[in-house]
Amino acid sequence: MAENDLNKCRIPVPPRAEAAVSAVKKLFGDSADLNAARAEVSGIKCAVLTLEGMVSTADLTKILFEPMRSYNQKNAEPADVFKYLGGAAICSTETAAVNYIDEAAERLCSGYAVVFIHGMSRGLAFSAQGFKARSVGESDSEPNIKGTREALNDSLRTSMSIIRRRIKSPRLRFELIRAGKIANIELCIVYLEGKTPKGLVDETRKSLEKIDSDLVLTSGGIIPYMTGSSGTFFSGVSTTERPDVLCSKINEGRIAVLIDGVPFAVTAPALFIENFQVVDDYAERSYFATFQRFIRFAAFFISALLPGLYVAAAVFHPEVLSRSLLLNLIASEERTPYPLVAEMIIVIVMFEILREAGIRLPRAVGGAVSIVGGLVIGDAAVSSGIISAPLLIIIGITATSAFVVPGLNSQITILRVLNVAAGGFFGFFGIALLGTAALVNACATDSYAVPYTAPLTPFTLRAMKDAVLRLRKAERGTKDTVESLRGSLR
Repeated sequence: MAENDLNKCRIPVPPRAEAAVSAVKKLFGDSADLNAARAEVSGIKCAVLTLEGMVSTADLTKILFEPMRSYNQKNAEPADVFKYLGGAAICSTETAAVNYIDEAAERLCSGYAVVFIHGMSRGLAFSAQGFKARSVGESDSEPNIKGTREALNDSLRTSMSIIRRRIKSPRLRFELIRAGKIANIELCIVYLEGKTPKGLVDETRKSLEKIDSDLVLTSGGIIPYMTGSSGTFFSGVSTTERPDVLCSKINEGRIAVLIDGVPFAVTAPALFIENFQVVDDYAERSYFATFQRFIRFAAFFISALLPGLYVAAAVFHPEVLSRSLLLNLIASEERTPYPLVAEMIIVIVMFEILREAGIRLPRAVGGAVSIVGGLVIGDAAVSSGIISAPLLIIIGITATSAFVVPGLNSQITILRVLNVAAGGFFGFFGIALLGTAALVNACATDSYAVPYTAPLTPFTLRAMKDAVLRLRKAERGTKDTVESLRGSLR
């Protein structure tokens, strides 16, 4: 083959069982995990192919080998054996005829057992998956206090069952497609019939069918195809590991995509306001949930703007600072060798290095490295006069605030650096200009004809009951936003 693409290898199954086995082995390059067992069923030679670790040996013995041993018919023909194995004798959840070698390889990679019968130019594939999968655990990326303790799983079928247990309706749809030239990974489109616009489903399907990557190993492998536009700063799709969040979005008329081997689901369309809504908001009284949302909004603006505003005020607008604060600032900066802008950039970069080290290292030492690195390096830098103490306080407040809105962490980090540069060279005017550009970019972002900034722009009064405020009872008000804007998708 010119390419390692199974879909381009259309070799019919030869009538000789050994020839079929040889063709499959050639396709796999005599891979060590490909097993071939020979057997005779009423005098007819058969070959059973499996991939090591992909099938359950106990299930395979019960659903396949025992029925094969029990079949005893005189003068049996290959067609009789094929009819017997493909009929009621095999108690498998799924049985399919295989006409091509590439189909057999595809089934093998999905945890099926493939049987070739001597004298038949077709094979049989039996579902006998038994590969190891991570048990259902708690979400590490989206912790909560009063919500569910389950998270989506790496196994696609397990994630589908978790969703089905929460939406016990025949209107829930799971649509399987494949992506990736080499890996041929299964993707699952999840939506609710009657609530999700048909145009949204069709457009998502077309987007996923355009995937031309060799491998799809993370959610980031399909997001560029779903968003379409690469010139937007914010993303029109989001990811979640929580089944309750996913089910609530599906109930709002959105669509989700599950990836086999990835515990994160991709949902579309996404809204900016959702980054400030958490599951615990709907387990608290409305006044307290509203207060928490104001805290999150404040944390977002503090983490993105505070370092830039500090630099702009110190360099261009000292009149906005009180006399005592200004004198303390002057005294601190006189001991440092670098300009304030460069000093702030150094501290931001140092913090990002420590944060990245804490994330990438094992959990047992990651937290300790971050704490020790922050204390030792921060204290030594201030004591030696490389950076000033007020700057360290600003970065500490900024870093803590950034953790409040993890869904916008990448955008906040870039905005923080850009605001420092804009404030350091152009003052408040530069920050205002940058903020305007970011706002225009956010307003121009949409996903599947739903504006990213809804329900703020375009303004939807009904949906505002669960946007900045939380006035509804245990219901996500963004449902009104999607319903009011999705008419163009039908």
